[in-house]
Amino acid sequence: MRGFSSSDLSRNIARMSASTAFLALGVGLAGCGAVDSYDKAISDAWSVTYEVSVDGASDDTLSEVSYLEAQKRGEESAEVTEDTVTANADEKKKSRKVWSVESMVTAEQDAAIAATPGKDATATCKILLDGVKEIASETGVPGQRVDCEATTPAFKGK
Repeated sequence: MRGFSSSDLSRNIARMSASTAFLALGVGLAGCGAVDSYDKAISDAWSVTYEVSVDGASDDTLSEVSYLEAQKRGEESAEVTEDTVTANADEKKKSRKVWSVESMVTAEQDAAIAATPGKDATATCKILLDGVKEIASETGVPGQRVDCEATTPAFKGK
């Protein structure tokens, strides 16, 4: 039967120490990921309405439509693009057509919309928080692309 030498014991202690260090590092990194996920899950996010109204259009389509949207709370917004969308008659003003979409944007992140009307039409874009508070509005030149951009505010009390 072979006995253990002090060098065998030293090697085993070194292996155990290294294993413990790697285990602690792995748990620590996993914990950081969990904290990051939790922080994102409870992040403030706005319900954003992007709206584009068109005046003077014989056509009810907008082209090259793009807007920013977060897939989940706490995430940065990514661009969503549509080749064409259809605007509907505005109940308040019959000569105007409107297209809108609801989106989510994390607080203190950028919100933006852009669209191109038909060649003789004038487009106006708006960005609304919770469908009510206007944070950006822009009216373009007939037939030209219109862009609206704003940074969503922080929630009060934060």
